[in-house]
Amino acid sequence: MKLLIAIINNPDLVVDILDEFYKDNIKGATVIESTGMAHMIADHIPFFSRFAEFGKDPGHNKTIFLTVPTEEYLKKAVDAIEKIVGDLNKPETGIVMTLPIDFCKGLVKTEGDESL
Repeated sequence: MKLLIAIINNPDLVVDILDEFYKDNIKGATVIESTGMAHMIADHIPFFSRFAEFGKDPGHNKTIFLTVPTEEYLKKAVDAIEKIVGDLNKPETGIVMTLPIDFCKGLVKTEGDESL
């Protein structure tokens, strides 16, 4: 099992991504608000605040966490994200990565749910 972490640059697109997840029977995502390092520094160090003026947004994004049981499930999730944000290899879309999960307790498999 893996943990998918998707940092989405445009927070307005996250609901659309979750809708795609729902359509593809991808369940159990958690979303948190997040801020990039450059914008945090710009908010606290006056020299860097000048550079924040050049950005078109306040630097806030959203991060999606999702447990991924199989490679097929991972592909479906990444495809759903790219359907909404576009090619993740392009700038200003987001970042998606996975980490191995070596321990997990509390995930409940419901009857008929073959994804976990």
